[in-house]
Amino acid sequence: MQVKLSGFETQKDPIQNYCKLGCGILSSSGLAAFLIGLGTASASAEITPFQIQSTGTISGTIQLPSFNPNFNNRVTRVDTDSTGTYNRNIGSNSNPNYVPVYKSDYVKVQTRTDGSLHYFVDFKGVPVVAFDGILNSPVLSGGELTPYTYQGKLPGTKYQGVVQDEFGLTKAFYTGIVTDPKTGQQYEGTFQVSGQGPRYSDRNGGESPTVFDFKSDIPGKPTVTSYKMTNSPLVRLTINVPADAKLVTPPTTGGGSTTSPTPPTPPTPPTPPTPPTPPITTTSPSPHLPITTTSPTPTPDIEFSSGNSIAVNSPVFNFASMCVQNSENCRTKVTLTPKKAIGPRSRVLLR
Repeated sequence: MQVKLSGFETQKDPIQNYCKLGCGILSSSGLAAFLIGLGTASASAEITPFQIQSTGTISGTIQLPSFNPNFNNRVTRVDTDSTGTYNRNIGSNSNPNYVPVYKSDYVKVQTRTDGSLHYFVDFKGVPVVAFDGILNSPVLSGGELTPYTYQGKLPGTKYQGVVQDEFGLTKAFYTGIVTDPKTGQQYEGTFQVSGQGPRYSDRNGGESPTVFDFKSDIPGKPTVTSYKMTNSPLVRLTINVPADAKLVTPPTTGGGSTTSPTPPTPPTPPTPPTPPTPPITTTSPSPHLPITTTSPTPTPDIEFSSGNSIAVNSPVFNFASMCVQNSENCRTKVTLTPKKAIGPRSRVLLR
């Protein structure tokens, strides 16, 4: 027999045609699915490096590096009064409250173009390292600072920075989880971080180390070589998310939440019908047949997912005996068995 399929040549065996057509469709579909899956996997694994901005606190004992216990080449100029005293305003602009913060023996003076005198003190910046650092931030969790080798000479460094008109966290590595506050997306890995504390002129400038704490006024020499910070504020914290970070939680789409489906309620067992009452027949006297009692017939149970169960054939009728035609006072006896149921007045000069 010959069968001709539309778009195909006449073949003697139609089964071969169907097999070739089906195999071709399956092969094409399988390849397409494979390519789509491969593309999706690659896309989900790739992360474009970006930065997350936040705030935080930092602790640890900062100290001058042992191989460079000196000031750096950055100069911070602080305006003072004629005695070399700097006063910080801990009040407001409309209601100022100045308190003395630091007094230097190296006050300098310049004459302005208007003839007024300008008093100031120059300070050198201080490079520092810490070996016991702790970093906290609302966007960091489940990790800690990872030690590294500072300039190839100081292993075990937790972070490095510079003390000037503010504390600058210049380098540290945090291993753990970071959460993007804009999207809620979480990433896991090792992240390089940096940040800065409040300026000396800010109301809370005393909560973070500055050149005042290290007494680095020029031409003085370092008299303070270490400083202990306890939860010093970082008004800015920058976390760099690298390309090799691991995606912890995929972004949600549509703004909806996923909930578990409610299991269906098992159907209510039907009420078994009431059995009809057998008729009573009175006839003339006749010898009675012996009454025989039979045991209830066991019936199988149906159990639902809720744990309820019903009997398929419940209730069960047991006829004690049968009447014979024309028997006297004969009744059918029925037994029913139920089923159980982060000073604008300072500036940093670069040399």
